[in-house]
Amino acid sequence: MNKIFIIHENDEWIEPLRVQIKKLNLPFEEWHMNKMTINTSNVPPVGVFYNRMSASSHTRGHRFAPEYTAVILNWLEFYNRRIINNSQALALELSKSLQYKELEKEGIKVPNTLYAKDKEQLLYLGKSFPFPYLTKHNRAGRGLGIKLCHDYQSFKRYIDSNEFENSVDGITLLQEYIKPKTSTIIRTEFVDNTFLYAVQVDTSKGFELCPADACNLEDEYCPTNATGNKFMILNDFSNPILEKYQKVLKNNHIEIAGVEFLEDDKGQLYSYDINTNTNYNSIAESLSEKKGMKAIAYFLKRELEALS
Repeated sequence: MNKIFIIHENDEWIEPLRVQIKKLNLPFEEWHMNKMTINTSNVPPVGVFYNRMSASSHTRGHRFAPEYTAVILNWLEFYNRRIINNSQALALELSKSLQYKELEKEGIKVPNTLYAKDKEQLLYLGKSFPFPYLTKHNRAGRGLGIKLCHDYQSFKRYIDSNEFENSVDGITLLQEYIKPKTSTIIRTEFVDNTFLYAVQVDTSKGFELCPADACNLEDEYCPTNATGNKFMILNDFSNPILEKYQKVLKNNHIEIAGVEFLEDDKGQLYSYDINTNTNYNSIAESLSEKKGMKAIAYFLKRELEALS
């Protein structure tokens, strides 16, 4: 019997999807990339393979899970298996640099960004880069490596301090800081390359904006929206940028993702993150008819039925 295979490295993030798949009584199996040993000399099983590998896996002690996932995806692609978010999608998940290039191909504006391979390059580039600016990890997720700097002396102190942490791939970004019109950003969610909903995220308390319940253990009151939650789904959201996002995702074989942007005080939109391991906030979804993991489960169901 064909089944769904979920490729991942985070049990907590998978739990909401497990619930929805079980509700539909779908056969499924999890491939945890830090626990599985897969013999790639064998022919892979037939099924629907959903890749949920995360760029932040190393923060959970799963340093080489993405590299192992790439091996497994290449193996599955060799045998023409049905993969949702394939090796090309994984490449974007692991590189802000690649994300920005793909966004720019469709005429989408991204913040001005430079890339450095070590502290020496960072300090050199930081001298002439206009303030304020952010540091950010190239292989990121969960706001890794983000530090807002307003002057060179404070920037240099940060780079030279124990607080500074290199990106796991060795590449750190210097990125112009775009001040949002309000203290919020917008995250647009896509399932089956179709727009699902947009969620407004409060940024007043920092840049760690992962919506997963496991990442938000403390209730945080947000005065900028009516729900009081850090995450709020926007009803009837519409913007021409959604069509451009769909093109970027389609060009890179990404079928499930969240794409983030902010609006500055002049009304200009800046896009800065594509998350192919997208998560959803249960409090925000409790006030909406649209449910991210439910939509994914039904998408997996359709793809499994199509195999038959």
